[in-house]
Amino acid sequence: ERASNYANEALKGKACPEFQQQSELKTLVSIIDGCKFSAHAYSVLEEDNSEAGTTTKAQKTTKPLYERLSQYKEDQSLHTKTPNVFKLTPDMEPIPCKPLFFDLAMNYVELPSLEDKLEQEGKKGASITGF
Repeated sequence: ERASNYANEALKGKACPEFQQQSELKTLVSIIDGCKFSAHAYSVLEEDNSEAGTTTKAQKTTKPLYERLSQYKEDQSLHTKTPNVFKLTPDMEPIPCKPLFFDLAMNYVELPSLEDKLEQEGKKGASITGF
């Protein structure tokens, strides 16, 4: 669109009056218009295919815009108040819960004496669990 605007301004002589390549500019404007019409036609064909049911579920994903920059698709949700451009918050993931009280206060916790159990277990094996 910007190239078309610049070429049309040059054709009118607003940009540089001594520039005299009118035939090349007219060819450029026609090429630009052809490319615009072609892109619009491809988008219409894509919409027709999606309405006919020939698209798969993978094509109908709701990916944000930054993940599909290489694909041209007229997305009407980009014109709303909440466009799907970029996902700001990361997905929630479960994390293991640690008992912070015991992690921080382990030096101050008085554990019960296990000497009586060690004597009983000592006969079975060399460790606390008896293995």
